[in-house]
Amino acid sequence: MANEITMVFLHGAGTGAWVWERVIKELSAPAVALDIPGRIDGATPDNCAAALVAELDRRGVNSVVLVLHSLAGVLASGLSTRLEPRLKRCVFIAAVIPPSGGSFVDALGFVNRVVLRVLFKFNPKGLKPSPAMIRRQLCNDLAPQDADQVISCYAAEMPELYLTSAGVLPLLPNSTYIKLLKDQSLLPLQQDSMRARLDRPLVREMDAGHLVMLSAPAALAQLLEEEARAAQRSASYD
Repeated sequence: MANEITMVFLHGAGTGAWVWERVIKELSAPAVALDIPGRIDGATPDNCAAALVAELDRRGVNSVVLVLHSLAGVLASGLSTRLEPRLKRCVFIAAVIPPSGGSFVDALGFVNRVVLRVLFKFNPKGLKPSPAMIRRQLCNDLAPQDADQVISCYAAEMPELYLTSAGVLPLLPNSTYIKLLKDQSLLPLQQDSMRARLDRPLVREMDAGHLVMLSAPAALAQLLEEEARAAQRSASYD
């Protein structure tokens, strides 16, 4: 169908398209998960967005619901600009939303901004947290085998993705922010600050940690099915 909507899943830092496999298996809506090209030189938010849209074009994906997790929030501006009018809805899952014209680090508090800039200066190929930190911040509600997989698969993103301006986010009237109440990576209060930069999003809450797609895939899929149906209804009136 020419107007069929595809859910496009984009992962957060350290993970990859693989992290969405359980959720996609639960969905009846068409869906695709893409690897963000954030581990090569020149991986700015804008360059990554351009590469992702080119991949969607190659696959013939037309109408889109974006699902952006964590770090992928910095891609919202570049993706929404390029996908208009194909973008029907945007779902942010514990996503970082930079201030207008700012970068990932600009979305954080002063101390974190300073510390991260210094760390990236001495780690030009990206930062990889210790296994203990990954387990504490990303895996607090995961089964032991899932936590082990996250730790073994974790790969650092290039500093450009964190330090380069994410652009100006246009108004996204059909957006939803999923707040994760057990998140130890982006705390619930921090998530509130992020969603406040959006244009009156619908806010949904889940009692889950940062990698909800691994800890509660069926519940997340059910919520996303509702988003897909809402997008399809809206598209039918366009």
